Amino acid sequence: MSDGRSEALEAYVQALTANQGRLRGYILASLGNYADAADVLQRTNLVLWKKAGEFRTGSEFLPWGLTIARYEVLSFLRDGQRDRHVYSTAVAEMMLDSAAVEAADANDRQAALRKCLDKVPRRNRELLWQRYSAEMSIRQIAAQAQRSEDSIKSLFLRIRKGLERCVEASLNWNAD
Repeated sequence: MSDGRSEALEAYVQALTANQGRLRGYILASLGNYADAADVLQRTNLVLWKKAGEFRTGSEFLPWGLTIARYEVLSFLRDGQRDRHVYSTAVAEMMLDSAAVEAADANDRQAALRKCLDKVPRRNRELLWQRYSAEMSIRQIAAQAQRSEDSIKSLFLRIRKGLERCVEASLNWNAD
């Protein structure tokens, strides 16, 4: 495989991996059932993998991936593999449109959160990393910081509230 194709494939795999959560959320919001959503996500990933050569490097992956997921959801519903509910095409389309809006909102929220995290003091970012990336317990963090568990809990509450306010303000500002 040439270096250019190898780099393009690597970029594609990174985009596919980075957007798995959004694709899963979109499909789950469309179907409302975890098992069905997992099946459709797997189908979607297979189609995305088969169509990797059609994706143009530099274009946005998520809208393209959501379009493929949309067709896979419709195909799943059309095949009648739902146990309890049978949706008309019109209802399925409405559900998919709603899920697409939710996926876009999640994208905006994630971008706002990244910007807000950049504003958090370095020491507090380190604490967030310990808690959520390194999955350390409050007890472990408190012991390491030589502080009480209650003070660490209070600190996390303040950090989370501050991030929530920042994200909401950012989203409200962008909406205007």
